[in-house]
Amino acid sequence: MVNPTESSRRAQARTAPAWTVGLLCPPRGPAPALVRALEQEVIPYEVLQEEGQPAESAPSPDVLLVDATLADRRGAEALARRAAGMDLPALVALSAEQLGSSGLRLPAADIIIAPWHPGELALRVERALDDSKPLDEPWLIRTEGLVIDTNRYDVFVDGRQVMLTFKEYELLKLLAANPGRVYSREALLEQVWGYQYFGGTRTVDVHVRRLRAKIEDAQRTFIETVWNVGYRFRG
Repeated sequence: MVNPTESSRRAQARTAPAWTVGLLCPPRGPAPALVRALEQEVIPYEVLQEEGQPAESAPSPDVLLVDATLADRRGAEALARRAAGMDLPALVALSAEQLGSSGLRLPAADIIIAPWHPGELALRVERALDDSKPLDEPWLIRTEGLVIDTNRYDVFVDGRQVMLTFKEYELLKLLAANPGRVYSREALLEQVWGYQYFGGTRTVDVHVRRLRAKIEDAQRTFIETVWNVGYRFRG
């Protein structure tokens, strides 16, 4: 049996891994036990803000750790859904009491139950990273924080679900599935709205403008305008 002094000495000698954990937690903050475990195992982590982003100047995470240890079933599932929409492998931390919760559904690479054995947290995170490389998920279109799930008709930006109309979704899917390809307004009208639509190419411009407002910001552009021609998804 390892005594506390020896355990502390080993933790100090352990070198930090090359990857960083993004910690998703309830608004009140991460559980103290989880923070202690991360620090004892010298795991670099950043607490993600509400929109799923690290604080300014913080390193981008390589893997997500969902802190659901103090959350109820609804809160745990909400956190896991946020993680599922981000382009990263995810690990969910639960308490032993939550393990038997009826109907608990957590889409994640792995689940870890508190309390943890020394070294277990780092091992599980490394396994989640290994299992995610490579993943053959042809139904997902991913680029720079944008995730399009073509099976479920869901769109996420940095883990935040974006609500699109059906035509906005079809327009985005067509462009994103063919990055760099220029589509004229007439071609988009034919492929998204169909040959029987008589609304004119102005309809395309309106939908592109609404789509940009929902998925883009000042730092990031997905859809580019090709003047006098049409649009393309930035390759």
